[in-house]
Amino acid sequence: MPNLYALKPSAQPNYLDITFQFTPRKPGKQVIQLPIWRPGRYQAQNFAKNIHILKAYSGGVPVAIAKTASSTWELEASEPVEIRYSYYANQPDAGGSVVEPDLLYINFINCLLYVKGRENERCEIQIEKQAGWQSVCTFKNGGKYRELVDSPYIAAPAIFQHKWKCNGVKFAIDVVGSRQALTKKLTDAYEKFTQTQLDWMGTFPVKEYHYMLWVCPTPYYHGVEHTKSTMMVMGPPDRDAYEDLIGLGSHELFHVWNIATIRPKELFPYAYDREIPFSTGWVVEGITTYVGDWFLYESGVWSRQEYLAGLLGNLKLHFDRDADAQQSLEESSIDLWLDGYGTSLPNKRSSIYYKGAVVALALDLQLQAKNGSSLRQVMQAMNAEFGTLKKGYTKADFIRICEQVYGGSLQEFFQNYVEKSTDITADLQTIIAKLGMKFEQDQEKGWTLMDYNAI
Repeated sequence: MPNLYALKPSAQPNYLDITFQFTPRKPGKQVIQLPIWRPGRYQAQNFAKNIHILKAYSGGVPVAIAKTASSTWELEASEPVEIRYSYYANQPDAGGSVVEPDLLYINFINCLLYVKGRENERCEIQIEKQAGWQSVCTFKNGGKYRELVDSPYIAAPAIFQHKWKCNGVKFAIDVVGSRQALTKKLTDAYEKFTQTQLDWMGTFPVKEYHYMLWVCPTPYYHGVEHTKSTMMVMGPPDRDAYEDLIGLGSHELFHVWNIATIRPKELFPYAYDREIPFSTGWVVEGITTYVGDWFLYESGVWSRQEYLAGLLGNLKLHFDRDADAQQSLEESSIDLWLDGYGTSLPNKRSSIYYKGAVVALALDLQLQAKNGSSLRQVMQAMNAEFGTLKKGYTKADFIRICEQVYGGSLQEFFQNYVEKSTDITADLQTIIAKLGMKFEQDQEKGWTLMDYNAI
């Protein structure tokens, strides 16, 4: 029998009432766990803080259940177990859950318990929503818990959709909160960069993919990647969010390969009950930030001038803000679990997004200048060796594949750009100059990027 979850909005505002049913594999102690973090944000969030109390029943009779750690409970049982609890769902971002009169939005990893060690078992889920409401979720009953918690759910009185096919894959944009966000300009852009990414990588890991967008009532900008979808939160409704939405959508789509499929060894498989530091966060986020913008140019969504403006923006974010950081990219990747998404000590960390994008740019340009190859060959090789075969990679694996594509040693590059906090300004300027561009700092204008190819 599959494990069964039943969810419905509570009589209390902003709460979900949840039941979890499972059958013990063998009589005795059952260890129940709630994830402490979610993929896409490598920082403990301790979702159990949103649960008041759990009650357990076995064979229809109440049984004792004891909390043994912040997100762990234990009980003794030999018969089928039902656990009942309420979850406070009032986290209105792309990784949270929200229960409101006109919205039911759930990231299951926030709120669904599992029996420790049984994350790969089949699950079924039942969700009670208001009559007439529409809903979107990529999870199909009978899938594993790991698939369930990678599949956000959204339901509302109306969901505005745009659907199309690309290279045999079904795609959809699903919008809640504002029909006006789903413009032809936006849907055309999404179709273009989607086509470019699928052609660039050559294969796509899934048969159906959803860009899910909640246009929320307050100013906001956030996105979270999943294997078969992305969840984006943007607001308010009267904001012109086109540029943010195309950038966010392109970034999150590439994560289908670069983390959902091609994954660091430390995260394969995900362990939801503990922190898992890994040193290649800059590969996950830096390369995705860099190519996410480049796809907008390559697909024709952005002009060359728009692309170079975006590229300069990423360069400035690093050199103006983090150029004096004492940590290397590798150290900053590991310290995501400490302060990677919030305030850190002055001049402590480098951004795995912005310095990571600068390093990805430098690596791509160095590959192009050497033999006409690029990050495309690197990521295709990573997908073939690790993504397709479903195994995790190490930092040494990534460097090895880069060197194979490059046709020589890149040890000095990775030491200076990734493993140390070396000032990379002069080296980067030299690499950029080889492609007919000049990156320099002006006392009046600040950092500028001159493209001699356009003259």
